[in-house]
Amino acid sequence: MSVKIVENVLSKKHYTELNNTMNNEYFPWYFNSQKVEGDNKLFHYQFTHLFFNNNQINSSWFDQLKPLLKKLKVKNLIKIKANLNPISHKLIKFNKHIDYPIDPKHKSIIYYVNTNNGYTKIGNKKIKSKANKAVFFSSNNKHFGTNATNCKNRMVLNIMYKKEK
Repeated sequence: MSVKIVENVLSKKHYTELNNTMNNEYFPWYFNSQKVEGDNKLFHYQFTHLFFNNNQINSSWFDQLKPLLKKLKVKNLIKIKANLNPISHKLIKFNKHIDYPIDPKHKSIIYYVNTNNGYTKIGNKKIKSKANKAVFFSSNNKHFGTNATNCKNRMVLNIMYKKEK
């Protein structure tokens, strides 16, 4: 299992623009009653924003991601979704899941929008949430994330794409 971590992905200017966009009171977040399909635990919910899915742009905010996609050299998009996990008094480990089990050529990136005490665990590797950091891994690797207890929310972008030969 290969996990690649890249720090300081965007320039300060582009990071600030993206962070300000997603923290803007007019940015549309949508309630999801489940963090992972089939998980109905009371505190296992999140807010999401679907930027791209099924070969089409689903958000008028998509252009805000262009500097990130260019920097990460992402082509052949499958899905881009932002996840916002609200604060709680206890750090919640959400259920393990696979982003895209169908084809081993499918890759995932988790891009951390803010720094907090939450984390992602891929296999035995624990990746702390740090603003402007990206984690690359195969979409068929089991992983899970948490919320945060030291700031109002934990925000990440989950990008899935197909890597060509």
